[in-house]
Amino acid sequence: MVDMNIAAFKQKFDGGTRPNRFQVEINTPTGVLEPILVKAASIPAEQIGILQIPFRGRVAKLPGDRPYAEWTFTCLDDTTEKLRNALTTWHRMANDHASNVPDNQSAGGGADNLIGGGSSYYTDIKVYQLDLSGNPHTCVTLHECWPVEVGAVDLSYDTADTATEFACTIAYDWLTDCSDTPVEGESGSNTLSGSEPQGG
Repeated sequence: MVDMNIAAFKQKFDGGTRPNRFQVEINTPTGVLEPILVKAASIPAEQIGILQIPFRGRVAKLPGDRPYAEWTFTCLDDTTEKLRNALTTWHRMANDHASNVPDNQSAGGGADNLIGGGSSYYTDIKVYQLDLSGNPHTCVTLHECWPVEVGAVDLSYDTADTATEFACTIAYDWLTDCSDTPVEGESGSNTLSGSEPQGG
């Protein structure tokens, strides 16, 4: 029988993890973002669709396709706005406000190069969950990321005792554990063991 006393629970729980111990690494085409200014993020949910096949009054449910929903993180807006400017520059590479075409100079090529595979427009993002000592405990890598939306900065005379922040929504093609072997075509390897988040 499982030992259900409080001492056994504390031993198994081992202090647990904390949602405020995390770090996000984002190396955009416009530079490395300051991870300490990422206020909130998440380890994305994993989901597989359901293929439903009717059969004689019943429904056979089989594993379907795997979707990857957009991923959102929240940033603090510092006085230099360096982080927000890097994100908006990255966002505008896909479609410039004035010209209504990709920013070829920033993208390093024409529109075909920008949206094609292997373009520098896409990047990988790593999300680390840290243990109580600040070391990586869990890590996932989001592959082929690009910014769907750089959120609004809300301004108001009525707001007091509040730091300015904004959200950024990212699209990505797939995710892996950082310890997984990269798929064919990826450069390098993402290994959790011995890896230390930068800036932590």
